[in-house]
Amino acid sequence: VCSQCGGTDIEIDPSRGDAVCIQCGNVLEENTIVNEVTFAQDSGGGSSVVGQFVSATPGVRSAGLGFGRESREVAYTNGQRHISQLAAALRLADHHQEAAQRLFNLAVQHNFIQGRKTQHVIAACLYTVCRREKTAHLLIDYSDVLQTNVYMLGSCFLKFTRLLSLTLPIIDPSLYIHRFASKLEFGDKTHLVSMSALRLVQRMKRDWIQTGRRPSGICGAALLIAARVHGFRRTQREVVRVVRICDVTLRKRLNEFGETALGSLTAQQLETIDLSTYGDFADPPSFAKNRLLEAQRRRGLQAPAQEAARQAREAELRSLKVAQLRERLLEGGHAAEGSKPELLNRLLDLAEAEAEREAQEALAAAPRGGEEGTMLPPPPRPSAEGDDLEADVQQALRSEVFIRLERTDQSNGRGDGSGDATGCQTPGAGAEQQSGRGRGGVGGTSPRHPSTGEQREGGE
Repeated sequence: VCSQCGGTDIEIDPSRGDAVCIQCGNVLEENTIVNEVTFAQDSGGGSSVVGQFVSATPGVRSAGLGFGRESREVAYTNGQRHISQLAAALRLADHHQEAAQRLFNLAVQHNFIQGRKTQHVIAACLYTVCRREKTAHLLIDYSDVLQTNVYMLGSCFLKFTRLLSLTLPIIDPSLYIHRFASKLEFGDKTHLVSMSALRLVQRMKRDWIQTGRRPSGICGAALLIAARVHGFRRTQREVVRVVRICDVTLRKRLNEFGETALGSLTAQQLETIDLSTYGDFADPPSFAKNRLLEAQRRRGLQAPAQEAARQAREAELRSLKVAQLRERLLEGGHAAEGSKPELLNRLLDLAEAEAEREAQEALAAAPRGGEEGTMLPPPPRPSAEGDDLEADVQQALRSEVFIRLERTDQSNGRGDGSGDATGCQTPGAGAEQQSGRGRGGVGGTSPRHPSTGEQREGGE
């Protein structure tokens, strides 16, 4: 019915897609969408399609029917075909294909396929869907099907997730346990081995072994331990071939598991006790490794000074006789029976314990930053030359004769001299100059020994 005159005589032209009223000439419809395709003959005798094709896919402009389709439409069609082929090779469901197709459409709209292979983009879309749905598929599975480098697929996948700001869940190694266990041919005990491996994976997660590690290494270590628990002699090479990792990675996971509280248990204990509550949870492997390296570094810095002090104590004790050794032991309230080597070892142990206690007390009494007092001197650095000479001089300076002479000179008030009346240098002064050079190598100079005291001792 015409809206102007109310007439019912309407002429409809399907080729043009319009409707016109015969009585008043009012155009009722124009450019309508029709389902049938109409062809028209041009002046040259050729046929052409009348009208335009309107796509149901958003973002695609209308194009004439025939061979001249737009590039985006071709990309959509090729992407859908490749997604179906790749999903069929990986045995993915239909809803996985539909979700991947929607992600591929977003990639086309953001021009992500420009300069990249379509197969790489499709693999990234399908792997994103698998990560969301938590299926038992790894990126290396796509690499095997497409015969492409897995690192190129990983790079494309990371760029795609950053482009769309996608937040994907962390991979759980438990998803791949049953898949790998079925390939290791455990027979009727496949389910038992898988359950034991799942318990081990959960405990590895609490011991910080799983954090930041690829799931294949965790699954390989758990399956190897579970196989040994149930009596299957699976070698590391067989496990490596199934889980697709390096043998060094598998050994590292096994060593990290051996450092935990469960590493000391037997196969029967691993199967019977509750692994989730046994023992204390371990620190992260990287944290424990760094603490161990720091402790070794500290011991390496302290080792030269401690070794020099120990050698000096040992030399002093070896110079004593058996009666003197027993007298020292009796003064400290210790047993004095045995031969000289036994007495010497006993005194050395006591001296080392005393030195360690004094070092701890000195460290506790050391002034902190901002407090008054003097800092402890740094440990002496070993010199490359003159170690024996320096040790002899240090031992001479610590002798009772030197201390007694120094006290005598201080009481007499004598001046500090460096030679006798004839101008010749005395032996004591020469020794002290050597001592000054030797001690200067460790950051200080020693006081000069009074020559008068050395002359008096020589005269006596």
